Amino acid sequence: MQWWEALTQFQQVMFVLATAATIVMIIFLVLMLFGGDGAEGFEADVDPSVDIDVNDFDALNDEPLSSFSGLRILSVRGVLAFLSVGAWTAYGFAGVVHPLLSSLFGVIAGTIAAYLLAFAFRASMKLESEGNLSYKNAVGKNGTVYIRIPAARKATGKVTLTFQERFVEIDALTEDTTDLTTGMGITVVGMENETTVIVTKNKESK
Repeated sequence: MQWWEALTQFQQVMFVLATAATIVMIIFLVLMLFGGDGAEGFEADVDPSVDIDVNDFDALNDEPLSSFSGLRILSVRGVLAFLSVGAWTAYGFAGVVHPLLSSLFGVIAGTIAAYLLAFAFRASMKLESEGNLSYKNAVGKNGTVYIRIPAARKATGKVTLTFQERFVEIDALTEDTTDLTTGMGITVVGMENETTVIVTKNKESK
C-alpha cells in the first residue's frame, strides 16, 4: 500500500469519494439495463409504489436552480455523476496543482457531467415517451406535477401521468391563478401544441 501512503490526504479523500460514487452509479446502470428495482430511483421518475422514496431527491427540481431548462440536474443520477466525475478530476489534478484549484476543476467537471447526463436522459425519455403517443389522448387524464408550473401560463413546467399504457413526462402550462407545485394532482384539460398540454389542479388535490 505504498502508493496509498504516498498520496496526500486530499488525494485519498477524493479517491475514496470517486470510487464509491462510481461503484454506486455502475450498480444503478446495471439495474437499469436488467430492469432492476433500482432503475426508477436512478431515472428519478415519480412512482408512488416505490417503498423507498428516492424521488425526494428530485423534488428539489421544483426550484429553477436545480432544474435548468427543464433538465433534472439535481437528481440521484446527477449527484452521482457530479461526485464521480468531479472527484476523479480533482484527484487527477491534485498532484499537479494546488488542492483548491484542483477542487475547482472538479466542481466544473462534475457540473458539466451532471448536465450532460441529465440532457441525455431527457432526450432518451422524450424519444421513448413520444414514440407513437398522441398527447391528445391525454386530455381528461389525471397526473402529478413533477416540476412547478407557474400560474397564468407564465412558464412551462412538467407533469407525469399514465396514458396509452405508458408512464410519460410532458411539458405543461396552466391557466390557474396559483402555481401548481411538485406532487400536486392535476387534470389535463387541453393542448397548447403537439408536445405541451394545459392542466388544472385536480379537485381531489389538497
